[in-house]
Amino acid sequence: MAHKASFEPARGARGEASRTQSVSVDVIGPLGRVLRDLTLDVSGVRREWTILRCGEAMLRVRNDGRVELRRAGALVGAARCALPLDIDANSGVVSARGDDEVVVSWGSRVTLVVRATRSLKNGEAFADLDDGFALDFSMDDWQYGHTTAEIVVELAPSGNWFGGAHQMRSHWPLENGCWEIGPQMPFDNGPNGLNTLVSTHWVTSKGVAVVADPDTPYFHVGLNAPKATWFDGFMSKRTFGVGIQNATRQILPFHAREREGDGLLRLQARNSFRKGYGPFSMNHPLVGWVSPKHINATRRHMRVALCANANVKVATMNVLRTLPKPSSAPPKEVFRAPIWTTWAKMKTNVSQRKVLDFAQEIQDNGMVGSVIEIDDKWQSNYGDLEFDLKKFPNPTAMVDKLHEMGFKVTLWVMPFIAEDTNAYRDGKDKGYFVDSNARTGFFKWWQSPPVVALDVTNPEAVKWFCDNLRSLQERHGIDGFKFDAGEPCFLPRRFVTHMPLGHPAEYTRAWVNNVASQFELAEVRSGHNSTGNASLVRMGDRFSEWGIENGLGSLIPTLLTSGVMGYPFCLPDIIGGNAYFGKHPDGELMVRWAQANALMPAMQFSLTPWTSGVVAKEMTAAALKMRDQFVDSLIHFSEQAALSLEPICRPLWWLDPEDSETFMIADQFAIGEDVIVAPVVCQGASHRAVYLTAGEWRDIADPDVVYQGGRWIEDFSAPLGKLPIFVRNRA
Repeated sequence: MAHKASFEPARGARGEASRTQSVSVDVIGPLGRVLRDLTLDVSGVRREWTILRCGEAMLRVRNDGRVELRRAGALVGAARCALPLDIDANSGVVSARGDDEVVVSWGSRVTLVVRATRSLKNGEAFADLDDGFALDFSMDDWQYGHTTAEIVVELAPSGNWFGGAHQMRSHWPLENGCWEIGPQMPFDNGPNGLNTLVSTHWVTSKGVAVVADPDTPYFHVGLNAPKATWFDGFMSKRTFGVGIQNATRQILPFHAREREGDGLLRLQARNSFRKGYGPFSMNHPLVGWVSPKHINATRRHMRVALCANANVKVATMNVLRTLPKPSSAPPKEVFRAPIWTTWAKMKTNVSQRKVLDFAQEIQDNGMVGSVIEIDDKWQSNYGDLEFDLKKFPNPTAMVDKLHEMGFKVTLWVMPFIAEDTNAYRDGKDKGYFVDSNARTGFFKWWQSPPVVALDVTNPEAVKWFCDNLRSLQERHGIDGFKFDAGEPCFLPRRFVTHMPLGHPAEYTRAWVNNVASQFELAEVRSGHNSTGNASLVRMGDRFSEWGIENGLGSLIPTLLTSGVMGYPFCLPDIIGGNAYFGKHPDGELMVRWAQANALMPAMQFSLTPWTSGVVAKEMTAAALKMRDQFVDSLIHFSEQAALSLEPICRPLWWLDPEDSETFMIADQFAIGEDVIVAPVVCQGASHRAVYLTAGEWRDIADPDVVYQGGRWIEDFSAPLGKLPIFVRNRA
């Protein structure tokens, strides 16, 4: 046993220094883990720290529910449990269970259990994480109202933050935005700005990984949430909308320059989805839904792992190696040449003649393609997986011709079925569709009429749907499918599924894992804990704008976030955007978008570059030729990603995770370790600042010049025709 006595300043919950008399007895376990440190502050309040170790990480747990995460003696993270207002935080009683577990109890009502991850059994959540600690904060439901078990993590001690979700307004790092507290699930432009791809882990520039249980019931998250003003009480009531409603909605999250954030990552296990009252209330289709798995639960659990790793790259791989891995990468052809979709060019006005003319137009203009994707309204009716023979009189002949021209052919499908269809009549009495215990199973989506949703938790419904897709393939030679939607916001109010769900995002997971994963050539746009799927994962529909508000400026932050979340096979939506709300890209935006996308994992066109003029056409063609020089590397890294989930396109901090200059860079990315891409994403710019990490680098357009890395190149010339690319000098 080791004994020590000291008198030292200690840090309170807000980081303020206070005189505390530390008269402590440290109990050393058989593996050297310090277990107990008692202090009294000058007012006589008892502060009891209990210390756990796991690998290189140390966690100090205090009797008031506060924890401090350290590595090599340095503070890298701080968090606390949000206790009910009627509980005295300092009344917590600390007990140690062996060398790897600590329990803090506030009576029987509220408990915090902390365990070193290395002590967890195989199969337990967080068991495979290194240098970490699993926190289980739980409390009894309050019989008279809403209950939330919340773990609050301070942002500042951990540095810059990455991961979590795609957002409509794409912030990199995340603390540049003010992410309002809302449901953590995939949305199509959610009420607080969340979009189609969502995870439950975050990493930081100081090597911290925060991992929440993806199956947390009624899980809500906020990060640097805006502090409410009197104005917010009137103007910040958030509502989910579809289609044209999004034209007038504010694009969220706010930028931190616009609002004051709370400086916290708030992780909440609630006992329901509620609209709430006052500023930042959230109205969405899941309000009022009750999880059948948790309907009789009387206690809330917020389970979170906190890891202190060597750096941000190690922290990211610490999490990624625990996630499901795909069996392979997507087919090589989708990396070698762009996908061409009918959507932005034709919207729903597709036909056999237009598709064939489109393919010929592509080739006549000297462009190449891997896939022609036939989008919305090829079907006779929504949900009937049959061609509309008025628009497509001979689909087999059309597909044969496209194959002859060198294109594979995919079709747009979604899990929606309209009422006046053969599919609905066939499946309604067999339990193939999601039901509702409040109304009929029909709901509004971005088209009309209202639809029901395929019950992807029902194995018979999945087989029926996939058999119909395979029938299309066999009869007409279709090569694959674009699996659209899948977000739980497109379900009926108070929905009921064949297999009970613990969280609505499980619907997304089932759409991806049960349906899309059955097809080799596929793309999806939604995801939640579905990293084991080999499909391309498309960004949500981009607007034909310049900024980070879902325009060109959002591409690189969203690409990098995809990689941090474990989705390396990123398809960055349509080059030039979708031309929604009457906004079309001009030649400059089209060229800069094609350049930015040129060295990303996959490319997709719909709006044609030649429509913007000869210069746009020639410069877009030049960007494609530039891609040809690197496509073998993209394929190589895609195959590696299938094994490890290591991103194909990486943040600059991946090359040098100790270089603090890299943490804020949101408009450059790396391919592997030896290529840095620095597109121009600002309107009218012909120069930009470029950061090169340590080492020597050459501009591929001027290889005789060697640049020393670890510094900025200010005012680098990048006229409209140039995509700045630097390769490491290995000579």
